[in-house]
Amino acid sequence: MKNQWRIILTILLVIIVAIFAILNVESVPVSFGFTTVRWPLILILLVSILIGAVLMILFSTITSVRHNRAYKDLEKELATLNQENDQLKKRLQNSHGKQVVGQQEKQIQDLETQVKALKQQLAAK
Repeated sequence: MKNQWRIILTILLVIIVAIFAILNVESVPVSFGFTTVRWPLILILLVSILIGAVLMILFSTITSVRHNRAYKDLEKELATLNQENDQLKKRLQNSHGKQVVGQQEKQIQDLETQVKALKQQLAAK
């Protein structure tokens, strides 16, 4: 359905351009500074439109290339930051694990000290 609308719009545009061309066939002078030529008005209009379209495509392509380059640079930066984030998470987990082990060892030592104290109390009785 979408392509049908494009075809219809293209046909309408061609018809409008053809009617416009028929209405604007008289020659007009065009001065290039060093010479003057007489060309049909429709030819001047179509060439002007074509030059404008080419310039528009050129500028949009340049802008698109710049955006793509910036996008790729940002993707690389994101990948680097994600990798760094993963490394920091691992370091944090290792650090947290060492803290937990250290706390558990301290608890074990405290409990062993309490056991020794209780054994001494039992031996004293």
